[in-house]
Amino acid sequence: MSVANIGATILAAFVGAIVVPMPMQSQQVTINPENRAVRDEADRLLDVGYTQLKDGKPREAIKTWLYAIGYYRRVNDQAAISYTLARVSDAYELLGASNAAQDTSRQRIGYANTLQDNGAKLESSNNLVSFEIAQGKLESASKLNKATLELSTQNEQGLNTAIALNNKGLIAERYGNHLEALKQYYASIKVHPIREAIGEGYTYVNSGDSLMALDNYKAAITDYGMALTIARQHRNYKLMSVASDRIIAAYLEVPNFYRIEELLQNRSSLALVMGDRETASIVQRYLGDLYLSFGNLPKARAAYQESYDFAAMLGDNTSLPLREAYYKLQELERL
Repeated sequence: MSVANIGATILAAFVGAIVVPMPMQSQQVTINPENRAVRDEADRLLDVGYTQLKDGKPREAIKTWLYAIGYYRRVNDQAAISYTLARVSDAYELLGASNAAQDTSRQRIGYANTLQDNGAKLESSNNLVSFEIAQGKLESASKLNKATLELSTQNEQGLNTAIALNNKGLIAERYGNHLEALKQYYASIKVHPIREAIGEGYTYVNSGDSLMALDNYKAAITDYGMALTIARQHRNYKLMSVASDRIIAAYLEVPNFYRIEELLQNRSSLALVMGDRETASIVQRYLGDLYLSFGNLPKARAAYQESYDFAAMLGDNTSLPLREAYYKLQELERL
């Protein structure tokens, strides 16, 4: 039985990229002070986009921010354009539109070069490296990451250095060199700014993954536990769910079934807090399997029934979680 990665993955539809012309190096970066109303409208649209994103409307936020960029161009505020492009790229990434996010990040690098803004350049370069790793373009990712790591170290950019080291670890992991990956992950954790704890938590998830690949399950549990602790401290449900799924899988390899029972119960509660009834149903089914392995039929029946009830709330009578919970209950009746 394995419960790794049982969290549901939501893939949003692709949103087409809208190209914002990049400045040439010869362009002036002086802000045009004329027409204050234009600048005020741009700032207002920037705030509106934030509100839309917070309300779960990333598509609308992208459109609003692109309008804001148009106004910023009229007053030649390239720093504001660069900043807003970063927000657009983040929203595209949230939608799963990786190509559009990459294109936008490249546009931002063009403005960052003109403005000689190394912070913006490094942030967008790190994003591009992450995209290339995800797409399996390890050679180009390694080349870009090397330059990014060198520049971030030279400029004493703590966060960007930590991200570049984590990316270096991910590249090594993809090549199967898990010992080198661990070296880079721990180096990343060492320089990670305290204010960016969530990123540190995800690096602990990555180090745990490499430890699992090396069959060092106890050490993996320690690192996944660190990620889970950080997530709980900051009430970050996404990281909490990822770390929980990983640590459950690690305990299954040890195994420690009583600890697994506690973690599964917590994972089910977390899924309900997140409004993810499908995952809650799946976790309850695993919990029922666990109780059944103990020979505890009453607890197994209760868990399978909750699995069925959560799946029924999805409103799909043909869903796999509902059918599996139903079959589990029927099998239990025959015991």
